[in-house]
Amino acid sequence: MDNESSSGLSVEIVGLNRIPDERVPSGYKCGFAYTMKIYNYSLENVRLLSRKWMIRQFDGSLETVEGDGVVGEQPHMEPGESHVYTSYCLLTGEHGSMWGFYFGKDDNEIPVIWRIPRFDMSIEGNGSA
Repeated sequence: MDNESSSGLSVEIVGLNRIPDERVPSGYKCGFAYTMKIYNYSLENVRLLSRKWMIRQFDGSLETVEGDGVVGEQPHMEPGESHVYTSYCLLTGEHGSMWGFYFGKDDNEIPVIWRIPRFDMSIEGNGSA
């Protein structure tokens, strides 16, 4: 599969906010809470099964984070439905960026993919989608 979403599937970053400094664990410079809206405009029921994030840190290093579902869920979406969740990212420097993919299957066990667009996070300006 190429780097684009499956037909009818899309992702929107609907919120990006800096985490207060007192809530950022030691070893990190800052953190951001992000809210994602995952759309199913296809003609099939789909279930999001896993995710893969790439996080570019301030120093240029690239971190890959993979796991099941999103925030402990594997949402099932019928045609026209969407799923919204909020999670967070910790940065070792003053800015960074994230992008990635959600992977799933439709009711016929056909693999589907959502491309997560890149978004930047920065102490200056608090991030941008």
